[in-house]
Amino acid sequence: MSKFKIKVSVEFVECDETKNHEVNKNNDGSFSMRISEQDAISIDMCERSVLQIAYPTIREAGLII
Repeated sequence: MSKFKIKVSVEFVECDETKNHEVNKNNDGSFSMRISEQDAISIDMCERSVLQIAYPTIREAGLII
């Protein structure tokens, strides 16, 4: 049976785009969400955003295997 490694990377990038709290699929296949500065400094809001982004990421990765 094959073994797999799961790799997750979280990056905070300042942007001028309007926050929308929706999961967006990027051109490179990754997913992102635009949040406010206030949310970015809140560990609870960051955690919530990461978990929302993780779901479609995992579901799509499962299609590749």
